[in-house]
Amino acid sequence: MESKAVLWHVRMSAQKARLVADLVRGRKVSDALNILRFTKKKMARVIEKVIASAKANAENNHNVADGNEMKVARIFVDAGPQMRRQLSRARGRVDQLRKPMSHVTVVLAETEEGRRKAAPKKAAAKKGAAREKTAAAAEKPKAEKPKKEAAVKKTAVKKTKKDKES
Repeated sequence: MESKAVLWHVRMSAQKARLVADLVRGRKVSDALNILRFTKKKMARVIEKVIASAKANAENNHNVADGNEMKVARIFVDAGPQMRRQLSRARGRVDQLRKPMSHVTVVLAETEEGRRKAAPKKAAAKKGAAREKTAAAAEKPKAEKPKKEAAVKKTAVKKTKKDKES
């Protein structure tokens, strides 16, 4: 099961945000949140909130038992629109200021451990059915199979002319 969260128009360049996103890609959610909590970048707080949102989406919308057992399957930061402002310079000139934005997307996926924890209900039902089958098979006597007899090969002997005459 995958869970997704997207945050649009974050007031930071995509290049700076990708540095933080690379820290948590492929990690478990609990580890990723712990890393981001102690990272001294402005974007770490933003990505931490997006991962927490994706975790909450998984728990509420997809009935995942423990969101911390999920992993950050994909995280990417795309460049968004740029605000353009003007800055006055000397001799009546103007410089352009570009204020970039970015879009952060986080996709969480279940790990193998998370699947094992969520599966005991089905597994218990299968084990119970398997036990019933083996108990029934143990009670029923097995029919003995007849043994095959070894086939005797008969070889044809060619009769020669001498044999035919005599």
